[in-house]
Amino acid sequence: MSSVLSVFFYLLVVVFTLLYFLLFGVVFLLTVAFDRKREVIHHLSRFWTRCYFWMIPGWRVQVEGLERVDRTKPWVVVVNHQSMVDIPLMYVLPLDFKWVAKKGVYKWPIFGWVMRMHGDIGIERGTTAGVKKMIHESRKWLSMGVSVIVFPEGTRSRDLEIHRFKEGAFVMAQRAEVGILPCVSDGSGHSSRGWRIRFGNRFRVRVLPPVSAEEVAQADVKELTARMQRLVSEEYEKIRNKEIKD
Repeated sequence: MSSVLSVFFYLLVVVFTLLYFLLFGVVFLLTVAFDRKREVIHHLSRFWTRCYFWMIPGWRVQVEGLERVDRTKPWVVVVNHQSMVDIPLMYVLPLDFKWVAKKGVYKWPIFGWVMRMHGDIGIERGTTAGVKKMIHESRKWLSMGVSVIVFPEGTRSRDLEIHRFKEGAFVMAQRAEVGILPCVSDGSGHSSRGWRIRFGNRFRVRVLPPVSAEEVAQADVKELTARMQRLVSEEYEKIRNKEIKD
């Protein structure tokens, strides 16, 4: 039965995505000339992503710590990565932001095209030049007051554990003279069983205490990276232990 339902909802998602993409393209063409921050497109993306959680039966999102988000400042947001569902999930944050994603994603039909229209930042992983270009593009958006979201693990965790954080996000924050907003997500790694959708899944996003721009400026990047990894790992374990008890 779950296989039949999964096929039905995949078809529903495809139809909805195609129709919404047409609207997205029209809005982009009408606004790109004057909307430098791509704010209209961002809000359209926020509604688009929320629709996916509304469409899947039993998918629930629990968010904690939104009171810690200072909307008047741009942030480098760092969050652990379990699956592609993390991308729509993080639109629960009340911020205008751009994603940092590997360049290959931009070649995907529709999804990659949307990221280009959105102004997201591509990175060619494994090259110094690619990291430098990513930091340069990120600083441009941060200087305009737009936050940037990074998966500091570099790729999704297949075993759903927190893996070593790379330093790129923290170098970016230091050079752009902005603070870091650490977050923890859980649930996206359980959103499917193979290709079948897992109905009734619960997703959690927890916003952790931010690190101010002043503290970032004075920190050693290696120590800051290690500290953020420990913090996210500890909070992630708390979330998983609470889920087991619940």
